[in-house]
Amino acid sequence: MAADSWHIVLVTPGRKITSELLPIVSAEVPSAQVIELQGYPLDGNLGDIGQTGMICFLDLITNQEAGLQSLMKLVEVTPTIPVVSLVPDSNPQLILQALRLGAKDFLTQPFTNDQFRTVMEKLAQLLPELISEQGRVITVIPAKGGCGASTLAFNLAAQLKRGGSSRTLLADMDPVTGTQAFQMKLKPGFSFLDILNHGASLDADIWRGVVQNYSGMDVLLSPENPVEGAQEMGDSRPILEFSRRLYDHVVADMGNAYGEWALSALRCTDDAFLVTTNELPALQAAQRVMAYYESNGILRQRIHLVINRFNRDVGLTKEMIETALQSDIYQLINSDYEGVQRALLDGKPIQASTSIGKQISMMADRILGHDMEKQKKKAEKSRSSGGLSGLFGLFSRST
Repeated sequence: MAADSWHIVLVTPGRKITSELLPIVSAEVPSAQVIELQGYPLDGNLGDIGQTGMICFLDLITNQEAGLQSLMKLVEVTPTIPVVSLVPDSNPQLILQALRLGAKDFLTQPFTNDQFRTVMEKLAQLLPELISEQGRVITVIPAKGGCGASTLAFNLAAQLKRGGSSRTLLADMDPVTGTQAFQMKLKPGFSFLDILNHGASLDADIWRGVVQNYSGMDVLLSPENPVEGAQEMGDSRPILEFSRRLYDHVVADMGNAYGEWALSALRCTDDAFLVTTNELPALQAAQRVMAYYESNGILRQRIHLVINRFNRDVGLTKEMIETALQSDIYQLINSDYEGVQRALLDGKPIQASTSIGKQISMMADRILGHDMEKQKKKAEKSRSSGGLSGLFGLFSRST
């Protein structure tokens, strides 16, 4: 994971602690993104900023009671995010209490660069998964049924594999109407439910027994029969966070835009593609999805808009769509019903030589090119940075 994708979150109700710690963080980890969260998340929910690659620094100085309550909930709700408590000097009782509640380490006031560096070294030893190479999670979401999101997810994963992603996973995360097995003519067997059922015991051997292989990429299928209570499906992040440790790119076909299943996926995703057509009902559905995400703390800028089956003679133009949805279009994909149906009947990806194939290939190249640009920036920073350059060379390994 590139260093510029790291998020260091400073949780404090005021600016005093931030003003003391921020210069140290900036000096020691100049490439990391620093997020200031004013106030205590007493429900343990970090919202849209709860992403992979995060270290949380929690203020127990300004308000000890609220800080400890927040610590307890953070550890319960987001156990994979390490929390470092910020405590006043000469308070061993508070330090011990914070560690017992689940804090991984602590910084004592006044904060120093050496102290910060020591804590980060400890985290690297205690939590090796923080410095392991992690892949990019890509979610594909339909604005409404029939927009072609599943077909796009299948072909995007195939194009990423063809473009150089040596370890690629296509995950059918649709608990009701998953179609990836049908598209690839695979026999349904194990599904993502088997992964969820293993919980904390999940390991690479179990994973290999669940996924199937298709033309060099792995496929995680949806259940053969619709899941009972699918509308109440909970957190999808355990699957996506585990899979990003094994693959360069994970393409998740979410099947539905609503509910905690989709929202939790978006909170850990690197690229989210909302798929619609240029017909008015589909565009209205896309507008509603974007409003729903914003109301749940997911910024509109994080959603990439893909117009599928684009037909200039039917529906709105590119310019009209961007104006109506107040969002740039990431990719236009032309309408080619016969070409898509031919590929579906063959159980193969759309041919790269076709108009649609070329446009999906452009999407894949853009994603792969972004990864290469991040690698280039990481290399430049590692040559020029001091401070924790050795340690954060580990933290900065790119996908």
